[in-house]
Amino acid sequence: MTPQNNNYLNVKDLSFVNDIKSMAVIGASAKRDFFFLRNHYDTFKGPVYAINPTVKEISNFPKENIFPSIKNVPGDVDFAFITVPRNKVLSVIDDCVEKGVKLVSIFTAEFSDAGTEEGKTLEEELLRRAQNKVRILGPNGLGLFYPKIGLAWRPNFPTISGNIGFIAQSGGICNIAIYSSLELGIKFSKVFSFGNGADLDFVDLLDFLIKDPETEIILCYIEGIKLGRIGVLRAILKENKKPIVVLKGGKSEPGVRAANTHTASISGDYKIWKNFFRQYNIIDVDSLEQLLHTARLIDCYGIFKANNLAVLSISGGYGIVLVDIIEKYGMKIPPFSSETQKEISKRFFISGTSSNNPLDFAAQFFVATSVQEVIDIVLSAKEIDGLIIDLPGFYLTLPPRIQDPSAFLNTVLNYLSLGHKHHKPLIVITQHMTRPKTIHEFLMELKQRNVPLFGDPLEFISLLPKISNYLKKDTK
Repeated sequence: MTPQNNNYLNVKDLSFVNDIKSMAVIGASAKRDFFFLRNHYDTFKGPVYAINPTVKEISNFPKENIFPSIKNVPGDVDFAFITVPRNKVLSVIDDCVEKGVKLVSIFTAEFSDAGTEEGKTLEEELLRRAQNKVRILGPNGLGLFYPKIGLAWRPNFPTISGNIGFIAQSGGICNIAIYSSLELGIKFSKVFSFGNGADLDFVDLLDFLIKDPETEIILCYIEGIKLGRIGVLRAILKENKKPIVVLKGGKSEPGVRAANTHTASISGDYKIWKNFFRQYNIIDVDSLEQLLHTARLIDCYGIFKANNLAVLSISGGYGIVLVDIIEKYGMKIPPFSSETQKEISKRFFISGTSSNNPLDFAAQFFVATSVQEVIDIVLSAKEIDGLIIDLPGFYLTLPPRIQDPSAFLNTVLNYLSLGHKHHKPLIVITQHMTRPKTIHEFLMELKQRNVPLFGDPLEFISLLPKISNYLKKDTK
């Protein structure tokens, strides 16, 4: 299928992406020990071809898959990763058009991103040569990460696919996000690094992910969009039903200048962007970490309400700190209803604890069944939207009086998973500095159970009202 424009919305058709079965690396070079070729070959589930007119043999790569030109490959090639010098890109695009390649990613830079007339002209010629027959990611981008089919431009990328799509103009930000996903427990459906966006731009890729059945949550890093595309973007967003979280690069004057030199983007006034995000119910965040943490929270619990929260702490002082932070960001720590309070109070029997909101368990933490019952009651309460739990890691290095550590930790895992039973967020804080290596498996088990875990309350508390506000606007 030859990719065509969707004339109705003026977006490009990318439906073929979910059916990529073969690929080539054009410009596979011994100078970098065939870096991009080896990365793709290690994980891609279909045939991978090396294209270089001067290379006859590559160690640990099938000789029969090496060709001087993509035109010499006997079968179809759906995707090509191009990493040749700038002066050879145009002829390579000609070959890809002739071969019927559907999608190419151009890693080569110094086109419009160079800020020169020559670079701009060359990029325009690139589009003319493509004849609207081959779709282009880049130049100056890393292309497509698609774990379901093993398409990966770097080594040790995760191999399990998920439901989170990511669009970014920056390849470096894509790398950080993909490697961070292993630690955070989020899984990507697809990641697009589109660089200059000469052909496929933010609008085209967003339209694709909105329609993509493999994607449920959409993350974006955007520096700017092309002139004339805002109307198309509005039309796409008007029908969107998926949560979109955006990190906008170029909010300050120095940031705007940096965006212009990074990807030749028209960044624009952030105040206008902020109003735009509000109008189309887009969650706007301030850092890459917030972008990923928001995705993790939504992935675990969906879009949730977080106006009235309960806090459970092992330390009364830390619980007070959490209350102050939560109130600072506009949420409440309300007292429990008389009925709820009565039931909770029955489960407290050690001096120095507190059954009020915020709850202070102190040493009673080691009576795991009572903690489980309290959490169940709290999350059942209509006046409570969710629960934040402070659980220092050293409490999980169990004292001798715990006769069956395995059973105890399993009970803890079960009650930390109760948010899913009640369809309310339960979020755990285990401070980075309190995490002994001995509890690594416990923390990994939490991730497997889709329980979000943070090391610092500031990593996520400011994100909760953003998710709540999305829900309010979405239900209007």
